[in-house]
Parts: sequence; structure tokens; C-alpha cells
Amino acid sequence: MFLRSARMLAALILLAGSAGAAVLLLTADGWAVNRLNVRIWNTVTSELGIRHLVTPEQFAVLANVALFIPVFAALAVLVPTWWWVLLAAVLSTAVEVYQSSLGGLRIASFGDVLANTLGALLGVLLGRWVHHRLRTRDLSRASPAAAAPAATAPTTPGAAPQGSAGGPGGSPDDRG
Repeated sequence: MFLRSARMLAALILLAGSAGAAVLLLTADGWAVNRLNVRIWNTVTSELGIRHLVTPEQFAVLANVALFIPVFAALAVLVPTWWWVLLAAVLSTAVEVYQSSLGGLRIASFGDVLANTLGALLGVLLGRWVHHRLRTRDLSRASPAAAAPAATAPTTPGAAPQGSAGGPGGSPDDRG
């Protein structure tokens, strides 16, 4: 039940996240992407009071990590496998090759591949953890007997059941 709901949410995150990532990664206007990054950096670091601690360039690296976390967490909730990390590395490399083919409009970076792959790794780790937790919860709800504590049985063969006081109706046996 919980895992089923999480899978529906993961599918929505996957659709929205993939579309957003595609727009950011595949747009030819690198200057527009950079301006957007600086605006977000300005807002976030101002609100948190950390502008002096994080440069726009460092923030761009963090954004490249963060960009891949929700998409690959969603994938791992749907299909919990570590192969998603390899797929992320391949896709990120392909995006950087594409960006380098744009004649200077975008700057390709091996650092972006590493940041994206790290984001995918963190996302897969998160998604697998969520999948495991929800699957365990669903299994315990599906089988209440498995989740309930086991009744204690007497360990001595032929012993009276616990609480019976040895006789019928729970009273002591008055037979000789």
C-alpha cells in the first residue's frame, strides 16, 4: 500500500524532474543558465546568510549534484538497482559531449559529470532506502501475524498451558 503510493509519487517526480533537467542541461544558451544559477545562488545564500561562504561556482557544483538526486531517487523507488548510477554517468557524459558541440555556447565540464553522478548515487541510495522501508512496512501490514509477538509456548513437553494453573478452567487440579 505505502510502496504503491510511493511509486505513483516517484513516477510524477520522474516526469517533472526529467523535463526540468532536460531543459537545463540541453538548452543551448549557457549564459541564460548561468544567470539563473546566479539568481538562485543570490536568493538561497541571502536567505541562509551564507553568501560569504559559498561562491556562485561552488553553488553550481552543488546544483549539479542536487539536480540528479530526485530523478534517480524516483527511479530507484520504481526499480531499486545500482545500475542507475552507471546510467547517470553515461547520460551526463552524453550531455557534456552535446554541450561541447554547441560551438562555445555551453562549456562542457568533466566536473559536471562527476557532480551529476554523485547526485545520482545519492538519489539511488535514498530511493533504495525508501523502497526498502516502505516494502518492509507493507509486508508487516499484509501479514499481521508476522508482526505480532509470538505467543509463548511451554518449553516442557506435556506441561499445562501458561496461565492454566494446571487444571480445567484455570483452577488448581483437585484430583489427588
